[in-house]
Amino acid sequence: MSSPGALAQWLAGLANSIHHSDPIAVGIAVTVLAAGSAYCSWRTWRHVSDIRLIQDTPTARIRSAPQGYVELEGLGKLMDGPPIIAKLSGLPCVWFRYKIEELVTAAGGRGSNSRWETIDRGESTETFWLQDDTGRVVVDPEGAEITPRHKDVWRSGSSLAGIAYPGYVRSFLTSSAGGRRYRFTEERINSGERLYALGQLKNISSYTSMPTVDEDVRALLDDWKKDQPALLQKFDLDHNGKIDQTEWMLARAQARREVMKSRTETTRNFTDGLNLLGPTHDRARPYILSAFTQSELARRYRLRAMAYAAGCFLLGLATVWVFNAKFI
Repeated sequence: MSSPGALAQWLAGLANSIHHSDPIAVGIAVTVLAAGSAYCSWRTWRHVSDIRLIQDTPTARIRSAPQGYVELEGLGKLMDGPPIIAKLSGLPCVWFRYKIEELVTAAGGRGSNSRWETIDRGESTETFWLQDDTGRVVVDPEGAEITPRHKDVWRSGSSLAGIAYPGYVRSFLTSSAGGRRYRFTEERINSGERLYALGQLKNISSYTSMPTVDEDVRALLDDWKKDQPALLQKFDLDHNGKIDQTEWMLARAQARREVMKSRTETTRNFTDGLNLLGPTHDRARPYILSAFTQSELARRYRLRAMAYAAGCFLLGLATVWVFNAKFI
């Protein structure tokens, strides 16, 4: 390890080089460092906010969960129909994400100039059940920040080349040009695995085909028109045998009140229908699915927040130091 004196000498030499460098280049470097520090600060704030949401939002039972932003826990289960099959391993699951990378070496370079370049990636978007001992909801994974517990990695052209590759990986390697090295990464949430979820719960069976309020009002007024004597008795206030414009406005207002009352009753009974957990479309309320427990997930976010906070401090310090070395 270098002594403090050697480090101070190295920093002094670096500061002298920066002082005599092109101002535009140094300005760009300062801007990049400042942007990196700001990004790390934002990520720190996001993770701290997520931790507070996870810890402060009460966990609801599925049968009694209200519509809106809720926290649920249960088991991930496959729905009826074709199973969800992971792309690389061919294993059944409720969700998967995969990535295929190729080792690329710069022309004329050696191993130190190599990098893994992504050539294919994707994840499943099929819905599945989240179930506890009181009921179940449909989970739409699209748009969620997902933290799976299972992660498998296979590499070709390495000491692992003799292993029995899963079917898709073996087929890919057979059809690809020889001599290349690939890395296959797959993450999964298995059926029956316990899940933590934080997202927007809404009823879909009661409202997907429900007409608008205005449509319901028009339909109710049409029904009233079919019974003219009852309509006149109810809204012909001046008893002239017809409904004038003012009286018709009163009829429309009454129809709207009756429609809204009916919809309120329907909302109270929404739990009898099919409920969907999905994204909130609100940055302040993230959509989170995790195979880790609530406490484990909060711990992971806490570690990330600490790492980003350290990055924010170091990049901010570097920004000030480079700026002072050049312009002060």
